[in-house]
Amino acid sequence: MTKYKILEILRNNDENFISGELLSSRLGVSRTAIWKGINSLKEKGYKIEGIRNKGYRLTYDKEDIISEYEIKNIFSCKELGRKIYCFEKINSTNTYVKENNNFLKHGDVIIADEQTRGRGRNEKIFYSPKESGVYMSIFLKKNIFYDSLKLLSIASFLSVCKAIEKCTGFSPNLNWNDIGINEKKICGILTEGSFEGETGRIEYIVIGIGINVNNLDFPKNLKDKNTSLRLELNKEINRTKLISQILDEMENMICNKKYISNRKKILKEYIERTKIIGKNIEIKVMNKKIIGKVIGINELGGLIISKSNKKLEVIYNGELKICEE
Repeated sequence: MTKYKILEILRNNDENFISGELLSSRLGVSRTAIWKGINSLKEKGYKIEGIRNKGYRLTYDKEDIISEYEIKNIFSCKELGRKIYCFEKINSTNTYVKENNNFLKHGDVIIADEQTRGRGRNEKIFYSPKESGVYMSIFLKKNIFYDSLKLLSIASFLSVCKAIEKCTGFSPNLNWNDIGINEKKICGILTEGSFEGETGRIEYIVIGIGINVNNLDFPKNLKDKNTSLRLELNKEINRTKLISQILDEMENMICNKKYISNRKKILKEYIERTKIIGKNIEIKVMNKKIIGKVIGINELGGLIISKSNKKLEVIYNGELKICEE
């Protein structure tokens, strides 16, 4: 696109002015197209100075502008992110996917700079303020199987943890329901899907990822339970690099031909990171509460719970909390 070709030229000229005539000549487009491209870049947050008879220069290159162009510049994916849809504001990236799945293709990624109705599990609201977090959904139609849905969720959690580690040098805590730091939540993942009623065949899966990245504050009802990478690490995190790393990690894990055969390896790493084996837990599933000790994980990713009556129960979803010894 013309605007991003303009951006590359401005970036490569060390803040020197480049005339509109020179830009027009280099790119083989009209001066009007250059003017429109410059204005489009400004609208996306790039700081560009324009002076008559001198031209244009990039005065401040804000690297954390989320766009398909910036993300594709640094990631190495071949299957995920072939098409990336970026929105300044949207109700929910997962909701967008569910409402527009008819034209989306496998591997498409939806990203928002702000969500007005970000969703978590059980229709809880995920706080999604502007220019603060990573709010993205990944649309999948291949390599998904009914008996591996929990494995897919686990692989997503592991991918996000690894991406955070590589981008920040810090290892967050991986919990059953979310990712946290110092017992506070920084990330939630919501996996949803559509199934054919008669055959039970999976039509598609959408993996929604919400991360508190550069938030400096939270509403009163969330302050005690939530934190952000910036608050905990005392530095601003580049969201574009984090998004790119997440997509790279997910592609390496779930688009791998050996993804399903790597099940034991994935589950082993998950158990090691959650440190949940041997813990006394309480888990709420629908209107049911289960109390017991986690004694293992089955090959489908379900926690094996030993209850006080010595009976075993396998749990795949629910609101879990660790009980004090």
